[in-house]
Amino acid sequence: MRSIHADTFNHDEEADGYDEDVTHEENPIRAGYGATLDWVVARAAVGPEDQVVDLGIGTANLAVRLPPCRRLVGVDVSAQMLGLAEAKLPRGRAVELVHDDLLEFLDKPATFDAIVSTYAIHHLEADEKAVLIERAAARLAPGGRLAVGDLMAASRSAVDGVMVRLQHPDADALFDEEFPWFVDETLGLLAGAGFTGVAVEQFSDLSWGVAATRR
Repeated sequence: MRSIHADTFNHDEEADGYDEDVTHEENPIRAGYGATLDWVVARAAVGPEDQVVDLGIGTANLAVRLPPCRRLVGVDVSAQMLGLAEAKLPRGRAVELVHDDLLEFLDKPATFDAIVSTYAIHHLEADEKAVLIERAAARLAPGGRLAVGDLMAASRSAVDGVMVRLQHPDADALFDEEFPWFVDETLGLLAGAGFTGVAVEQFSDLSWGVAATRR
């Protein structure tokens, strides 16, 4: 199953300016970016014997923060982003970069100790997020960790208040054109997929982290 908007949100054209763009944390879309990545790293708790997949690795801003592990797979639909990631990741590290859609990748048989993702899954529609969580549960070993940082709102009913508070065209475009997570719905999906030990933290108006452990 390929995500519906995979081609729309292929960021090849924006790849060269991405690392500069995410430093502008005065923009509500970027606020909390660094803290969110650091939280995901902490929650993923990657060890030296772990096999890890980074869904939507982009330019590897999250991946370079992860501790060394037995195997790291970085998946992205953007070939340009993968090229930048390859140049940034340390040589000699056991890294495999895969040019693929996130949902299509999770269709393939594999087992991981941790699945991480930052600022990628808001490109999936709500039903696709549900599929991703179910497939993540199927791909994680017992006790495996799912740790995600992304653009979210507490609930659908909270969106209007967030938009009024921010009064920013990028925030308006996010809710009009993309698919931020809703934390309350996500918690229900995680429980339904058999995850436990759920942790949630908010880093800005739009940046949140959600982590859980496969039973």
